[in-house]
Amino acid sequence: MRVAIVGLGVIGGSLGLALRQLRHSIDVTGVARRAESAAAAVQRGAVNRASTDLSDVSDCDIVVIATPIDQIAGVMERLAPIVPAGTLITDVASVKRPVVGWAQRLSNPSRFLGGHPVAGKAHGGLDESDAAIFDQEPWIFTPTQGQDVRPFDTWFEMVRAIGARPSFMRADAHDQQMAFLSHLAFTISIAYAQTVRPFADPELGGPGFRGMVRLAEGDRIAGRDRCPRHGARAAARAREAHRGRPTRAWRAIACGCR
Repeated sequence: MRVAIVGLGVIGGSLGLALRQLRHSIDVTGVARRAESAAAAVQRGAVNRASTDLSDVSDCDIVVIATPIDQIAGVMERLAPIVPAGTLITDVASVKRPVVGWAQRLSNPSRFLGGHPVAGKAHGGLDESDAAIFDQEPWIFTPTQGQDVRPFDTWFEMVRAIGARPSFMRADAHDQQMAFLSHLAFTISIAYAQTVRPFADPELGGPGFRGMVRLAEGDRIAGRDRCPRHGARAAARAREAHRGRPTRAWRAIACGCR
């Protein structure tokens, strides 16, 4: 089985490490934007080979797009004339509706299946890659209505083998869930950090402060990919949900007590 990973950051690198630990019959090809990153991925053992040339994935059975979300549409456009119509393509982005739309640019959109491993680290980059980050974490797939996902059965087996838990839902349902479970957390962390820093010395902050700003200080690309507009939308829904019935926490904030 030949698997290509386009994008060798923390998720792409971790996926390569995890797949290569399974069995020798899985051959992993990596594609990076910079030659130094490609060489580093080989040296780290995340891939069998790597380059900056996307055409190197043309003979792979599965292509995993693990780039930042703002690069996915361009990668798909470049893949369309490169890979055979039967090649399976998936991604790892944390927002799915736009990605499903971009997949229409592929030569065979039915061979694309959106995916999102709900895993990661506070900091990004290949140096942070870790084969164990998928263990017991959800890996959400977002088939389009009526899509036959049976061609991806081998990929589902690999996902399970590296410790993840596959689940399935519509792209819009996924994005709504992640808006609350992930994007809102990033939005709150960034807002808190930006509010506090002009008035307080971070060096004096304890575990509570560090916990609150951890996401804000983490991987900026990952934070950007989590799409602030989704976090803002979730925040608006949360405010609406609490309108007229303030919780004890909101009252405590208002009166400055605990």
